[in-house]
Amino acid sequence: MTDWQSLVTPVESALRATRPKVLAAYRREADPARFKDDGSAITDLDLELERDLASALLPLDPSWGLYGEESGTMREGSPTWHLDPVDGTANFARRLGVFGSQLALVDGIEPLFAAVYEPLIDEFTWAAKGAGTWHEGRRVRMPDRPHRHALVCVDISRSGLFADQPDLVMQMRRQSYKTRALGSVAIHMRDVAIGAADAYLGGRPHITPLHDAAPGTLLVREAGGLVTDAEGQDALVERKVMIAGSPRVHAWLQALVAGSET
Repeated sequence: MTDWQSLVTPVESALRATRPKVLAAYRREADPARFKDDGSAITDLDLELERDLASALLPLDPSWGLYGEESGTMREGSPTWHLDPVDGTANFARRLGVFGSQLALVDGIEPLFAAVYEPLIDEFTWAAKGAGTWHEGRRVRMPDRPHRHALVCVDISRSGLFADQPDLVMQMRRQSYKTRALGSVAIHMRDVAIGAADAYLGGRPHITPLHDAAPGTLLVREAGGLVTDAEGQDALVERKVMIAGSPRVHAWLQALVAGSET
């Protein structure tokens, strides 16, 4: 069996090596808005970081595949790296400082290794199957706060499932401590895994790609949390509704979502 934890050093080195390029781009004047066919933003940095990270990941094992958000399949193989070079591109494009790089090595839909890197603050978080979640060199376990004390992150983007459910969002706001919408699933899920937040609710009418869903799922699960769909099943199967959180907050949020669908 492969020691997935052995991937930490090369992956961390590759991600931290992107920081000078990210900082230089962030300090420049923002480029005019550019959008892909699906309506999401794209910048030159997305393309540059994908190339840089792919060049570091591909040599790690020639039998492994790689799929990048911007380039699609860059090599066939199993398991497969799923790479999102800049998650939160719309934030970066406007120089709003909430974005990061995320990746996961996935066998089918099972994440084996995952990492999120936030370059502006130079923080690296990783998880490996059976090895826990680690943030800046220390193992982390999620606190299990009651929902009244919980900070909940939510995706209320224009294409999100919950954008047209103001009652659900209002109930979350009233029943929890705080609600946040940061615009980056990588940062949302990382924050849940390290205990800076307690839950994340996201959803799309179409299948969420693995480069968005798999990294944070492994971080949260290895930190002691749950990641399911609205019915309590593995969120990586259907990849539409994603409820992530510590056990008590997850149960409350799942019941809230179920109630909104009746």
